[in-house]
Amino acid sequence: MDEKQQPVRFEDLKDDDQKRLRLRVAHFLEAESGFRSGSRHWPQEGEPRPEYDPERTTLTERRLAKVAELKALHPDDARQLGLGQVSERTLQRWSAAWPEQGIMGLADGRLTPVLRGHRKITLQVAEAIHAVHAECLHRSRVGMKTKERMIHQFVREKFGTEAEKKIPHYTTLLKVWKEWFGPESGRQRYLRSAAAVDTGGSTVTITRPGQVVVLDTTPFPVKLRDDVFGEPITVDLTSDWTRSRTPWWPSGSPRNRTPPSRWPRCCVT
Repeated sequence: MDEKQQPVRFEDLKDDDQKRLRLRVAHFLEAESGFRSGSRHWPQEGEPRPEYDPERTTLTERRLAKVAELKALHPDDARQLGLGQVSERTLQRWSAAWPEQGIMGLADGRLTPVLRGHRKITLQVAEAIHAVHAECLHRSRVGMKTKERMIHQFVREKFGTEAEKKIPHYTTLLKVWKEWFGPESGRQRYLRSAAAVDTGGSTVTITRPGQVVVLDTTPFPVKLRDDVFGEPITVDLTSDWTRSRTPWWPSGSPRNRTPPSRWPRCCVT
């Protein structure tokens, strides 16, 4: 098994810890930008406060003001909110971690228990799990009991019966499967598409609507006409998972055509 620690996700935190982390992010963003949302386009009532106004204060001044504000909290309240030991250096560290790690860059050991993996998962069992996962992507949906039998079969046929005895209990396999591959509640073809994408080692922090557009690339051919008596043309409809519209025109169509007003959240390619 790989000894590298498994990264903690926001979903791994308890509900109370998620609320504390969101509050921590709001304080951090107010010190960075003057607004708890992180953008002047979504100000809360009374923002920006005078000591955090980006037009009149520097970043260092806002950080020092935030440190003073948090120190003024009652010690019990600050400890309950996880903000009892925030210094200027803490805010600088959060600022460095935010672009790459997002909200989890502000988490620490007080909020996130370290996930150290499962020592019962040997290298042979880990190889079997990945092999079964790859095989199941190209089959109809199967349950975890079937996957467990396939893992036993893979280990037994490739590494022998002694290695098979080291396969952990079903509940451990189920927990590991969900940690490694997620709940896999989507359709099989969507899971295959997601598994085929190389996500790389970088992350994207979304700070405004329209910055990232998620497209459903499932082919959906439709027919369109310019008017009632126009010639129909074949296009592919593509779902656009964002509120902002990006005009996509079908090949062969004039570029100066006025976009139809009834395309609220989809486009054609």
